[in-house]
Amino acid sequence: MKVVFLETVEGSGYMGEVKDVTRGYARNYLLPRGFAAPATPQLLARSERLREIEEERQRAEDEKAQGLVGKFERPLVITARVGEQGRLYGSVTNADVAEKAGEILGEDLDRRRILLPEAIRRVGVYTVGIRLSRNVTPEVQLVVVAEDAPEGVDAAVEALLNPPVEEEVQTPRAEAAASSEDAAETDDADGASEPGSENTEEENG
Repeated sequence: MKVVFLETVEGSGYMGEVKDVTRGYARNYLLPRGFAAPATPQLLARSERLREIEEERQRAEDEKAQGLVGKFERPLVITARVGEQGRLYGSVTNADVAEKAGEILGEDLDRRRILLPEAIRRVGVYTVGIRLSRNVTPEVQLVVVAEDAPEGVDAAVEALLNPPVEEEVQTPRAEAAASSEDAAETDDADGASEPGSENTEEENG
């Protein structure tokens, strides 16, 4: 069934968009709620103006969203109960991330705006997309840490963000191999004859 969207419906269509949808979806959801109407010639003539209004609204929304990006310069931190080997009791979902991001924004954030491929089940540092508007989706750093970390949450977060650099340590086997190579090079150097030495011995004989 062809309809004209009178309002923007996330995941379905934007205001002024002309689109084919299933008859059941139109009759049971879009039409009763006034989100869309059948694509009559009169409404099709209005669709261009509706699209212009939607584009203006979208530009304003994108500008607002750009102003919010700076609030996510620091990582989001979510604490959780943690068992052995850093595994969580339960998981961190997009609803949890939306709640934490909403606290920073000072407003509720729909969980569908959190682009989290799958639930998080281990402590660590993650990168998560947050769709602030249709065209503004910053990638935000997310740190999941044990709520009862012995060193304290702040210190645990710092350790995850800046892990110590491990120095390369040679194993005894590697050291032995290196010593053997050095010894072999020394023997080769000592055994080499000086130029002309063989001819001199023959002449003397």
